[in-house]
Amino acid sequence: MTALAATALALLVGGVWAVFALTGVDPGFEELPECAAAEGETLDGLVPEHEAEIDEGIGGLPEPQRQGVQCRWATTEDSPHTPSAARVVLVRTEADAQSSAEEAAAGLLEGASERRDRTALSGLGDEAYSWFEQENGPLGWGCVGVRRMNLYAETCYTSSADFEGTEPVSEADMVDGAKRLAKDLQSELDAELE
Repeated sequence: MTALAATALALLVGGVWAVFALTGVDPGFEELPECAAAEGETLDGLVPEHEAEIDEGIGGLPEPQRQGVQCRWATTEDSPHTPSAARVVLVRTEADAQSSAEEAAAGLLEGASERRDRTALSGLGDEAYSWFEQENGPLGWGCVGVRRMNLYAETCYTSSADFEGTEPVSEADMVDGAKRLAKDLQSELDAELE
Protein backbone atom coordinates (compact mmCIF):
# COMPACT_ATOMS: atom_id res chain seq x y z
CA MET A 1 0.00 0.00 0.00
CA THR A 2 2.83 2.40 0.90
CA ALA A 3 4.62 1.59 -2.34
CA LEU A 4 1.42 2.29 -4.31
CA ALA A 5 0.97 5.65 -2.57
CA ALA A 6 4.62 6.56 -3.22
CA THR A 7 4.25 5.63 -6.90
CA ALA A 8 1.06 7.70 -7.21
CA LEU A 9 2.78 10.68 -5.57
CA ALA A 10 5.80 10.34 -7.90
CA LEU A 11 3.51 10.25 -10.94
CA LEU A 12 1.61 13.30 -9.70
CA VAL A 13 4.78 15.33 -9.08
CA GLY A 14 6.22 14.17 -12.39
CA GLY A 15 2.98 15.10 -14.15
CA VAL A 16 2.97 18.59 -12.67
CA TRP A 17 6.62 19.05 -13.62
CA ALA A 18 5.87 17.83 -17.15
CA VAL A 19 3.01 20.30 -17.53
CA PHE A 20 5.29 23.17 -16.51
CA ALA A 21 8.10 21.95 -18.74
CA LEU A 22 5.91 21.37 -21.78
CA THR A 23 3.89 24.56 -21.51
CA GLY A 24 6.94 26.70 -20.76
CA VAL A 25 5.28 28.28 -17.72
CA ASP A 26 7.83 30.44 -15.94
CA PRO A 27 7.66 30.27 -12.14
CA GLY A 28 8.44 33.99 -11.99
CA PHE A 29 10.62 35.65 -9.38
CA GLU A 30 11.62 33.09 -6.78
CA GLU A 31 13.57 35.68 -4.76
CA LEU A 32 12.82 39.31 -3.97
CA PRO A 33 15.19 41.57 -5.98
CA GLU A 34 17.34 44.06 -4.09
CA CYS A 35 17.40 47.86 -4.37
CA ALA A 36 20.70 47.60 -6.23
CA ALA A 37 18.76 46.39 -9.29
CA ALA A 38 17.68 50.01 -9.86
CA GLU A 39 21.18 51.46 -9.55
CA GLY A 40 22.67 52.21 -12.94
CA GLU A 41 23.25 54.89 -15.54
CA THR A 42 19.62 56.01 -15.58
CA LEU A 43 19.55 56.63 -11.81
CA ASP A 44 22.92 58.39 -12.06
CA GLY A 45 21.53 60.69 -14.76
CA LEU A 46 18.22 61.41 -13.01
CA VAL A 47 19.67 61.92 -9.53
CA PRO A 48 23.29 63.02 -9.98
CA GLU A 49 25.63 62.65 -7.02
CA HIS A 50 22.96 60.72 -5.13
CA GLU A 51 23.13 58.90 -1.86
CA ALA A 52 20.86 56.13 -0.64
CA GLU A 53 18.42 57.40 1.99
CA ILE A 54 16.26 54.28 2.33
CA ASP A 55 17.03 50.63 1.59
CA GLU A 56 14.82 48.47 3.78
CA GLY A 57 12.24 45.75 3.81
CA ILE A 58 8.58 46.64 3.90
CA GLY A 59 7.11 45.42 7.14
CA GLY A 60 3.47 44.75 7.86
CA LEU A 61 2.43 43.54 4.42
CA PRO A 62 -1.11 42.19 4.84
CA GLU A 63 -0.47 38.71 3.49
CA PRO A 64 2.43 36.45 4.49
CA GLN A 65 2.81 35.49 0.81
CA ARG A 66 4.27 38.94 0.05
CA GLN A 67 7.81 40.23 0.49
CA GLY A 68 8.74 43.83 -0.23
CA VAL A 69 11.61 46.28 -0.26
CA GLN A 70 11.61 50.06 -0.58
CA CYS A 71 14.47 52.25 -1.76
CA ARG A 72 15.07 55.98 -2.12
CA TRP A 73 17.99 58.01 -3.46
CA ALA A 74 18.43 61.80 -3.34
CA THR A 75 21.05 64.33 -4.35
CA THR A 76 23.41 65.18 -1.54
CA GLU A 77 23.03 68.49 0.27
CA ASP A 78 26.36 69.77 -1.04
CA SER A 79 25.67 68.72 -4.63
CA PRO A 80 26.07 71.38 -7.33
CA HIS A 81 22.89 70.00 -8.95
CA THR A 82 19.29 70.99 -8.28
CA PRO A 83 17.51 68.68 -5.79
CA SER A 84 16.08 65.46 -7.20
CA ALA A 85 15.13 62.05 -5.86
CA ALA A 86 13.97 58.63 -6.99
CA ARG A 87 12.20 55.90 -5.13
CA VAL A 88 11.53 52.25 -5.93
CA VAL A 89 9.19 49.72 -4.36
CA LEU A 90 9.47 46.01 -5.18
CA VAL A 91 6.94 43.44 -3.95
CA ARG A 92 7.17 39.73 -4.75
CA THR A 93 3.98 37.69 -4.40
CA GLU A 94 3.17 34.01 -4.06
CA ALA A 95 -0.06 32.14 -4.74
CA ASP A 96 -2.60 31.82 -1.94
CA ALA A 97 -6.04 30.26 -1.58
CA GLN A 98 -7.74 33.18 -3.36
CA SER A 99 -5.41 34.02 -6.24
CA SER A 100 -2.35 33.07 -8.23
CA ALA A 101 0.94 34.89 -7.69
CA GLU A 102 0.39 36.84 -10.94
CA GLU A 103 -3.13 37.86 -9.88
CA ALA A 104 -1.81 39.05 -6.52
CA ALA A 105 0.84 41.21 -8.23
CA ALA A 106 -1.80 42.54 -10.65
CA GLY A 107 -3.92 43.49 -7.63
CA LEU A 108 -1.03 45.53 -6.23
CA LEU A 109 -0.69 47.41 -9.53
CA GLU A 110 -4.42 48.04 -9.66
CA GLY A 111 -4.51 49.21 -6.06
CA ALA A 112 -1.60 51.63 -6.52
CA SER A 113 -2.91 53.19 -9.72
CA GLU A 114 -6.71 52.91 -9.76
CA ARG A 115 -7.42 56.24 -8.05
CA ARG A 116 -4.89 58.12 -10.14
CA ASP A 117 -5.19 59.75 -13.53
CA ARG A 118 -3.24 56.86 -14.99
CA THR A 119 -2.04 56.07 -18.50
CA ALA A 120 -1.54 52.50 -19.71
CA LEU A 121 1.97 51.79 -20.99
CA SER A 122 3.14 49.18 -23.48
CA GLY A 123 6.53 47.51 -23.66
CA LEU A 124 7.00 47.34 -19.89
CA GLY A 125 6.44 44.05 -18.12
CA ASP A 126 3.13 42.26 -18.49
CA GLU A 127 1.14 45.41 -17.69
CA ALA A 128 2.08 48.92 -16.63
CA TYR A 129 0.65 52.36 -15.86
CA SER A 130 2.12 55.82 -15.32
CA TRP A 131 0.66 58.61 -13.19
CA PHE A 132 1.54 61.80 -11.31
CA GLU A 133 1.26 62.10 -7.52
CA GLN A 134 0.80 65.63 -6.20
CA GLU A 135 1.89 65.89 -2.60
CA ASN A 136 1.41 68.68 -0.05
CA GLY A 137 4.78 70.20 -0.89
CA PRO A 138 5.66 72.18 -3.99
CA LEU A 139 7.00 69.21 -5.91
CA GLY A 140 5.32 65.89 -6.68
CA TRP A 141 6.25 62.51 -8.04
CA GLY A 142 6.02 61.04 -11.52
CA CYS A 143 5.43 57.30 -11.06
CA VAL A 144 5.27 54.08 -13.06
CA GLY A 145 3.83 50.81 -11.76
CA VAL A 146 4.77 47.60 -13.55
CA ARG A 147 3.70 43.99 -13.07
CA ARG A 148 6.12 41.39 -14.38
CA MET A 149 4.86 37.90 -13.60
CA ASN A 150 4.65 37.76 -9.79
CA LEU A 151 6.56 40.99 -9.12
CA TYR A 152 5.12 44.47 -8.66
CA ALA A 153 7.65 47.26 -9.24
CA GLU A 154 6.99 50.95 -8.74
CA THR A 155 9.46 53.66 -9.77
CA CYS A 156 8.94 57.33 -8.93
CA TYR A 157 10.97 60.45 -9.72
CA THR A 158 10.88 64.07 -8.58
CA SER A 159 13.08 67.05 -9.39
CA SER A 160 13.24 70.76 -8.73
CA ALA A 161 14.03 73.46 -11.28
CA ASP A 162 15.63 75.65 -8.60
CA PHE A 163 18.19 75.04 -5.88
CA GLU A 164 15.73 75.83 -3.08
CA GLY A 165 13.50 72.90 -4.10
CA THR A 166 10.40 75.08 -4.52
CA GLU A 167 9.93 75.07 -8.31
CA PRO A 168 9.14 71.66 -9.78
CA VAL A 169 10.13 70.58 -13.23
CA SER A 170 7.11 69.70 -15.37
CA GLU A 171 4.88 66.76 -14.45
CA ALA A 172 5.65 65.27 -17.89
CA ASP A 173 9.41 65.38 -17.13
CA MET A 174 8.89 63.66 -13.78
CA VAL A 175 6.76 60.92 -15.35
CA ASP A 176 9.31 60.53 -18.14
CA GLY A 177 12.07 60.09 -15.55
CA ALA A 178 10.03 57.40 -13.79
CA LYS A 179 9.51 55.63 -17.14
CA ARG A 180 13.22 55.69 -17.91
CA LEU A 181 14.03 54.29 -14.48
CA ALA A 182 11.34 51.61 -14.88
CA LYS A 183 12.80 50.50 -18.23
CA ASP A 184 16.31 50.31 -16.79
CA LEU A 185 15.06 48.39 -13.75
CA GLN A 186 13.05 46.01 -15.95
CA SER A 187 16.11 45.24 -18.08
CA GLU A 188 18.10 44.40 -14.96
CA LEU A 189 15.30 42.25 -13.51
CA ASP A 190 14.88 40.37 -16.80
CA ALA A 191 18.62 39.66 -16.81
CA GLU A 192 18.30 38.23 -13.27
CA LEU A 193 15.61 35.83 -14.50
CA GLU A 194 17.84 34.34 -17.22
